[in-house]
Amino acid sequence: MFQTTRKKLAYINATLYFLLFSLFVIVLYFSLVKLMENQQMKELEDFYVKQEHDFFEHVHANKKMLSYDPNRNFFYYIYTKDGLFVHGDESYKGLKQQIEKVFKNSSPSANLVKHYEWQEEHFLLEKKPIFSNDEVVGYIIVGKSVTSQQHFFQNARYLLIVLTCISTVLIGLLSYYLAGKAMIPIQWSFNKQKKFVSDASHELRTPLSIFYSSLEILEAEEAEHLSPLGKELIADLKDETEIMKELIDKLLFLARHDQQQVSSNKEFIPLSSLLEKVSVKFQRIMPPTIQFSTDIQENIQLLGDASKIQELLYILLDNAIRYTNSGKITLTLLKNQDIVKITVTDSGMGITDQELPLVFERFYRSDTARQRNGTGLGLAIAKTIVEQHNGKIYATSQFGKGTTFHIEFPL
Repeated sequence: MFQTTRKKLAYINATLYFLLFSLFVIVLYFSLVKLMENQQMKELEDFYVKQEHDFFEHVHANKKMLSYDPNRNFFYYIYTKDGLFVHGDESYKGLKQQIEKVFKNSSPSANLVKHYEWQEEHFLLEKKPIFSNDEVVGYIIVGKSVTSQQHFFQNARYLLIVLTCISTVLIGLLSYYLAGKAMIPIQWSFNKQKKFVSDASHELRTPLSIFYSSLEILEAEEAEHLSPLGKELIADLKDETEIMKELIDKLLFLARHDQQQVSSNKEFIPLSSLLEKVSVKFQRIMPPTIQFSTDIQENIQLLGDASKIQELLYILLDNAIRYTNSGKITLTLLKNQDIVKITVTDSGMGITDQELPLVFERFYRSDTARQRNGTGLGLAIAKTIVEQHNGKIYATSQFGKGTTFHIEFPL
């Protein structure tokens, strides 16, 4: 139990850290990308201001010049409003024709920013109109290579992902270690409590047996001298003693299971026949207002302790009868591949969604259940028996319509 809780705490802490750190990394990454892009746009704007006058210098020239310099950081191309090339400086041969295709359908007065990839190079492009007397007379396309920045952010992205995964694993291991340290005093207190319950159960059995025997002797030898009230009191005391004995036996069973001191005699048992016998017994004691039916698949065997499986069925069927005033109770047994499944379904009062996860807790009893006889240990014992057989048990319910207990045993 503590090991499972420790793992859950470590998993929850690691998951929360992963989500928060991932959110931080994502915000940081896109903030840096946006910051870098704003800086590059500012540089393009400054370059545009410097080159805008070239339009007026070269627009009337007979020769349209395009210079080439591979060491240039920025490049630009100037066009008339009709799309005729005027002048430009480029850093990559053949890029002019590609860029003209990118902006060919755009309006001369449009102000556009585009990211463009060509021959494994990344470019940031900006197209801006050129005005003369508040009239668009042409436009300029300025750009620069951002390949190094793209590679930097790509590597940074991979690095942040790796750092996030590594740090999450480290946080998970650290959380697992710290959870173990934090649970040491809790586990110590829990073990002390289990030992007390076990010791108390052992110590109470003897005086309780003596007390019950004394009542029987008193009832036998003083029967002629006891008044009707005295006889009634002795009978009540014997009933209460039986209830206390049953409670102590249950506590002792659970305490032995907690301390892994349970001895079980497992053998192949004819499970189908066992359920048939139990159903016949309960058919006799079933109230006339309840319709009891079975659906038991034949020739199913299970490796287990027959007495404990029988006790498990008693607990679930008795529980179904107790909380079903009228209606139906169904006991089923089916084999599905490598799993044997037993279900006990009733049409009783049902269990609320808030109470459903708590029904297998020790001493837990709902407000409705407190009005009835019981100790609140039956389903806890049922769960313990199922776990001893490497199975699982769970309940489904609709409040006011009934409850189904599902038990699954591996073959």
